[in-house]
Amino acid sequence: MESLMKNVRVWLLTVMVMVGWLAGYPAANVSSHYTDEEIAAYTQAARDAGPGMIIAMGGGFDYEETFRPLIDKCLSHVNRKTPHMLYIPTGHFDELEETEEIVEWFANAGCQTDILLPSKTTGQEVKEKIAWADIIYETGGNLKFVADTWREKGVMDAVKAAFARGAVLMGVSTGAMCWAEKGWDNFGEPVFRVTDEFPFLGEEPKYEFCDATGLLPFCLCPHFDNVAWRIYGFEAVRQDFPSLCIENGAAVVFCDGAYEVIADVKTPRRTAYLFCPEKNIVMLDVAKNAALVSAIDGERRGG
Repeated sequence: MESLMKNVRVWLLTVMVMVGWLAGYPAANVSSHYTDEEIAAYTQAARDAGPGMIIAMGGGFDYEETFRPLIDKCLSHVNRKTPHMLYIPTGHFDELEETEEIVEWFANAGCQTDILLPSKTTGQEVKEKIAWADIIYETGGNLKFVADTWREKGVMDAVKAAFARGAVLMGVSTGAMCWAEKGWDNFGEPVFRVTDEFPFLGEEPKYEFCDATGLLPFCLCPHFDNVAWRIYGFEAVRQDFPSLCIENGAAVVFCDGAYEVIADVKTPRRTAYLFCPEKNIVMLDVAKNAALVSAIDGERRGG
């Protein structure tokens, strides 16, 4: 009987996903899910996570002028005359391209920059460079390689310590998922796509869950406006954990227990969505339900 009820519930949530794609979802009042006492306790638990900031981008922000608001967010948080920015391309297997634009953009904003290649260096250098950094940026790419390399070289513990002292942790795609409890990724494997838009045609590699740092107590899915990734909505409703799904051109910012969405000025309507099957929450706009996201965050942390 319990299994039957679970299947019925999943089916109803799946229908909600389909309806939501067509009609959207109204905002949810946090008080409809929690008492006032729970809201206060869970919000405080989210705030107690640490003084750092996380900026998780689903994609987009491809130009210096559109990326600059995110840099300004970092600089305001760090509040240091010459912030230290550390670029980690582990998602790209620690390979550097000829021009790393992100590094240049931070340098143009007045930051002192450096690069860390964890798979090609020692644990001691990992500790020293991350301890030096005020802002840490991880690239997109292969989440499994990031997670495995970071555990082996001590990056996991070092970035958690950085967050605990107030550093900004940021990145796009894999560089967003790595800050969450887990990500849903195809690990950067080759794809064959006739079209990226509906009706989707082509062949995708297998998507799987991968555990990450756990600094955000959600599963994170980037590129959520792309049909190939948007199907995660049907996967999210089957899980026993909540998910944040971020569209290209949107970034979710977590700081001092609060969540907000920043959109690329070139795609101002892009946003992020919350799925929480336990509370029958499907594809709620994070920008319109920030207080609810904070409460769920705090409850997940044991507030």
